[in-house]
Amino acid sequence: MKTLRCMAYEQDGVFVAACLDLSLAAQADTMREAMDKLETQIKDFLTEALSEPQYAEQLLKRKAPLSMWLKYWVVAFQVFVRKREQAKLFAEPCDSLA
Repeated sequence: MKTLRCMAYEQDGVFVAACLDLSLAAQADTMREAMDKLETQIKDFLTEALSEPQYAEQLLKRKAPLSMWLKYWVVAFQVFVRKREQAKLFAEPCDSLA
């Protein structure tokens, strides 16, 4: 099983959840809602990508831009030093990419 790296954080009064390994993002009024939307988006994306074998490899290897990876490490630091309670790093298990 592969694990997808994800993060959720508050930005300008909106919660954003992003999957860095697939370059997907969702936003909502609560962190939980944003994370749930992202989980649905990941499942739908994987279903679609795997249904198109000729494009699957290309679709599954798209990574988030460098700016999102930098944001990921900033959020990780803030979570670690407990400066930011409205942020979270999490992993989405992904059986279909094993």
